[in-house]
Amino acid sequence: MSGVFGVINRDGSTKDVVKSAFYGIFSLQHRGQESAGIAVNKGGAFLVHKQNGLVTEVFDDVTLNALEGSCAIGHARGGDGTVGMEGLQPIAIRSSVGNLALSCDAVLLNGEKIRENLKEMGAIFQTGTDSETVLSLISRKRVGASSTEEAIACALKEVQGVYSLVFMTDDKLIAVRDPYGIRPLALGKKDNTYMVSSETCAFDALDAVFVRELEPGEVVVIDKYEVKSLYVNVDVASEDRVKNGKICVFEYVYVARPDSYIDGTSVFESRYNVGKALAKEQPCECDIVIGAPDSGNTAALGYADALGVPFSTGLLKNRYVGRTFIKSTQDQRELAVKMKFAVLKPAIEGKRIAIVDDSLVRGTTTKHIIKFLKENGAKEVHVRLASPMVKYPCCYGVNADEAKDLPGQSKSLEEIKELIEADSLGYISLESLKASLNGIKCDCCSACFDGNYVAGKVDDSIKNVHSVSYK
Repeated sequence: MSGVFGVINRDGSTKDVVKSAFYGIFSLQHRGQESAGIAVNKGGAFLVHKQNGLVTEVFDDVTLNALEGSCAIGHARGGDGTVGMEGLQPIAIRSSVGNLALSCDAVLLNGEKIRENLKEMGAIFQTGTDSETVLSLISRKRVGASSTEEAIACALKEVQGVYSLVFMTDDKLIAVRDPYGIRPLALGKKDNTYMVSSETCAFDALDAVFVRELEPGEVVVIDKYEVKSLYVNVDVASEDRVKNGKICVFEYVYVARPDSYIDGTSVFESRYNVGKALAKEQPCECDIVIGAPDSGNTAALGYADALGVPFSTGLLKNRYVGRTFIKSTQDQRELAVKMKFAVLKPAIEGKRIAIVDDSLVRGTTTKHIIKFLKENGAKEVHVRLASPMVKYPCCYGVNADEAKDLPGQSKSLEEIKELIEADSLGYISLESLKASLNGIKCDCCSACFDGNYVAGKVDDSIKNVHSVSYK
């Protein structure tokens, strides 16, 4: 997945707009560490700076000062590192009806079909990215539409997939959330400056007020006159859009920052509740509970509190190493694990340890952590997972797209325990995971756990892509 952010000052002021975009995508760095970029609108001229690397590597004071504008969109890209420089985001185009730039977190299930249709109509593509496909489709629709936002809504009716999109036009900031609501997207405000972000944590960093989540299928349009909405899924009743949404459950398990709120639920509270439920379903005899930093810490705290066992720090994390799960190759992940963790030997020596992690996808990281703990004196290491067994590859953006990568696809619980060399292994049930999301306003996509691909999946035929039922 990736992080998207947009900001517009409705008075036309350029003060702090670009720096807000910088801090916005910096706050979303956890969603992707492959590349970063910002596009700004400076009096109708679009300026774009984007490179491979972390946000703080791509931007410095000189670059930020050169990107003055009253509207900006930003992107922190996740993924497998296979897209070249021409595919970095944001991406901007010039058309007969004006400039258009896009920052997107998207997977188009029928993207190849759309691309081939556009090529038959004369479209020329410079990259193989979904973002260019979306922009090309919108450009075609814009010729016959009365506004860019109407062209966007019309174009997206032809798209099967999941997405959070942030557009910048000559005079507007436009944000779109997919009709399933699988990707999160929120609206914030500070004085007369409006912002959209993948997560609410970016608003906190900028002292902005969280206004609301975008509804599934909603297109929010912000200009100097108004903030208005239209919808891609116009056939769905207003009261049904939110409750029938299917937010990715992995946002709560792993992807999102714990200080974010997504669809009415605190990520921190949901993870803490999962830990408590995990202790009830999968208790163990242990002396201390530790978390696999950082995404397992909150669930570990809930697990320890529910068991009545001390919560301790057994692992130190190197803050300068990115997330190992979303590294590109197995070799990169194994090397990153070795650089990422250090063991606090006095805290764990001679003790029976329960280590709580958010999930077990491939098992590489977990196996190395267990090895580190035992080499440094841990008597026993019991692994507890704050999510169910990952049995199915995700085609919506989480970087585990082949069944062979997933132990849960072909191995039993006992075989996985032996694979990671744990003394015991326990997963929370999917029912308990979902029940822990107190206050959530919608349902969840849990395809990686149950194989129910609510937005469809790409098979041999595009006919196998289906829409979620709202009935």
